[in-house]
Amino acid sequence: MGAITAMSALIKSQMADKALSDVATERYFAMDISGAIYNQLKRFIPMDRSAILWLNTHEFLPAKPVPGAECRPLNGEDIKRLSLIKDFGIDARLAEDFDALGFVGIGIFVNKKLAGLSLFTTDDVPGYYTKHGERFNGIQLHLPPGTRCLFKAVVLPEFRGQRLHSAVVRYAIDHFGKDTVHTIVTTTDIANRAFLASSLDQGFERVGKATEISLLGKSLYRFPKPIDSLTGELSKSKDLEENEESCIMLRKANYVKPDNLEDAA
Repeated sequence: MGAITAMSALIKSQMADKALSDVATERYFAMDISGAIYNQLKRFIPMDRSAILWLNTHEFLPAKPVPGAECRPLNGEDIKRLSLIKDFGIDARLAEDFDALGFVGIGIFVNKKLAGLSLFTTDDVPGYYTKHGERFNGIQLHLPPGTRCLFKAVVLPEFRGQRLHSAVVRYAIDHFGKDTVHTIVTTTDIANRAFLASSLDQGFERVGKATEISLLGKSLYRFPKPIDSLTGELSKSKDLEENEESCIMLRKANYVKPDNLEDAA
């Protein structure tokens, strides 16, 4: 608790000055904190820390089939109907964006009842769908060809513990085609240990962390380097155009791609 108190005092002193120094910001971002300490720190520091998880679709580790369970794609009308109930956390914006942004939905049914769903995107992921809390802006993900992002996964409480999420991911890989999609990436709050454990059991690997701190109406970010979509390793290239073609890139929400990539590099 001493560390938390000290951190709180530091934040208050910085807020009195109306700004965070670069040195203090680096200290916050550099901290390698456990989920428990992270949850305590969030009481004093408006912080959103996400784990970046990467999967080679050819190395997916499927769970045993669940009796009575089957998957099928969900369309825009399905999503709009589901937005009228609270169980699946689908709001009006997601219902509108589903078709407009080309999202792909997969539902899993147990004895013909919808037990869970997962949503994927084939294009860049808006920050709205990666943030964990209303005060944050979120992190925008750039996806190169052959990569899909799993940005929402829900399994109803009464069906948890049966590895239904694994069945959905397996169906999605077959649906997209391994020869077309070689990588799936997802993000989650680092304190969401249930999702982390489930993903790691499926063959996902942790390849980085991203942090957003919201203070005084502004967001401060810390991102990993571009992630090679084929290997999951951090890119060594500094060429922005080259990374655009081959890497998963994390950016501030509402990032606008420069017209001249050479000038932005």
